[in-house]
Amino acid sequence: MTGERRDHRCPQEELAVGWALHALEPDEQARLAAHLPGCAHCAQVVRSTQEATAVLAGALPQHEPPPRLKTRLMAAVAETPQVRQADPAAATGPVRLDERRRRAGRTPKLLAAAAALVVIAGATAAGVRLVRLGDQVTAQQARADRLETALALAADPAAKRVVLRSPSREPVAVLLSADDTAAVMPVDLEPNDANSQTYVLWGITGTAPVALATFDVGTGDSPTEVLHWSQEAYRHDGYAISLEPGREMPDEPTNVLGSGQAASA
Repeated sequence: MTGERRDHRCPQEELAVGWALHALEPDEQARLAAHLPGCAHCAQVVRSTQEATAVLAGALPQHEPPPRLKTRLMAAVAETPQVRQADPAAATGPVRLDERRRRAGRTPKLLAAAAALVVIAGATAAGVRLVRLGDQVTAQQARADRLETALALAADPAAKRVVLRSPSREPVAVLLSADDTAAVMPVDLEPNDANSQTYVLWGITGTAPVALATFDVGTGDSPTEVLHWSQEAYRHDGYAISLEPGREMPDEPTNVLGSGQAASA
């Protein structure tokens, strides 16, 4: 029915929100302090508001608003007239919201606090978008750098090119190696769990394989991985790739996926 009052709501609910935001006038704060112990609904409103504020503050990166925006906001708050009762001690009993609006309008300080939250939330959201955009640009730049390294290696006449093939002779990766730089381009390698697995590149020139470098294969578009390399790694003629449990290079490979011999690029 239109206009029907829901019995589970309390006329002090809005002031309970202001209590949680520390945005009440002294007389309102005293009134809520006396009201809260006997009102389970308002006590729950206070808890819910405090939890929501904590989540908003902790879930997103914090970004300082522009100085001019902060100055304008503080000036607006300072210019807002503060409405107080002439005799707070004479005010007894609950004050209904409709009566409060007739007497003094909405609580100015509560409105200022709400406006501040909206400004901060908007600035934070904009900051998050900028951070995400920056992350995307950084990722694209890193990918471009890896591709540039691979192209430089492919054009280097002194570099070695190794097609690493599975036991069935299918290519699984291509290694490009110079004396101080190397890059591996996965061809048919499954993405690994970067928390519990790693790919290991081995030198197999001698009688025992030598672990040379580790790399990961992700699910995104990352066709090239630049390896930590050295002249010792470059001197090998044969190479192999294995997928190992853990994040460290073992003493010997446990699951060789492909191998091959070096040839000039």
